[in-house]
Amino acid sequence: MNALAVTGYAGVDYVVGLVGQIAGDHTTLIDYRDPDDWPRVGGCPAYVAMAVAQHGHRAYPVSWTGSDDHGDFYLAGLTAVGVDTKAVSRLDRKSPMSILGYQADGTCACLFDPGFGGEEVLTDTQRALISAASHVCVTVGPPQVTADILSARNEKARLYWICKNDLHCFTPPIRKRLSAEADVIFLSSSERGLVGNTRDTAVIVETLGSEGVRVATADSAGQLPVERIAVRDTTGAGDTFAGGFIAAEMAGTASPLDAARAGIASVSAMLTKRSARGET
Repeated sequence: MNALAVTGYAGVDYVVGLVGQIAGDHTTLIDYRDPDDWPRVGGCPAYVAMAVAQHGHRAYPVSWTGSDDHGDFYLAGLTAVGVDTKAVSRLDRKSPMSILGYQADGTCACLFDPGFGGEEVLTDTQRALISAASHVCVTVGPPQVTADILSARNEKARLYWICKNDLHCFTPPIRKRLSAEADVIFLSSSERGLVGNTRDTAVIVETLGSEGVRVATADSAGQLPVERIAVRDTTGAGDTFAGGFIAAEMAGTASPLDAARAGIASVSAMLTKRSARGET
């Protein structure tokens, strides 16, 4: 079936803008909090899946959440934007959540409660949906299930890896396998060293911040510009870009550069919406 299974951690985010920097024994004032986005659905799979669903394609986040109010919120938020949640497993635990503070110097401080981190297992429903999907995307997630996810994937399914500098999730054996099997690898310039030997046909999509996006294959490379948008909160931008790229390929786009243009458009729409709400 023409559908995406995207794997990784679920989350619920509380995002604030700060006047200064967080420091011990010191009060830091909040100067921005969006009452219409408090909290918000978070985690890499959610952002990827929401971008794909916004383009009219089926997306299944393969993830885990708790049996609490945050878990209810996570599922309801995804359902509201057309994301199918049947591959989200609920554990009898508290849900993962984050507090993200965008500081005056432009950095983001993240306080993360993993909830039940380490207890995730791949369910029969999740395994079946991964096996049936035409496109599979691996994001930051529980390392103990990544090998099972890759083994469950149909060998004809297109595989995407959103690389992150998280050495707990992406251990050397996992990175080696993802490097060798992925059709498309998304990364930032600082994460290039995490990728090992790739397929001859692999597409490497490198985000360069305000300098744009570089798309490289074995025999070609190109760079695309990005629009500068005045917004502090860029949470989920890279995953939304990947979702837009994947959605374009699901629609039949053959050119990686054209797919990257679709990804840039998805990010621009998300950040423009945040900017309009005052997240600058």
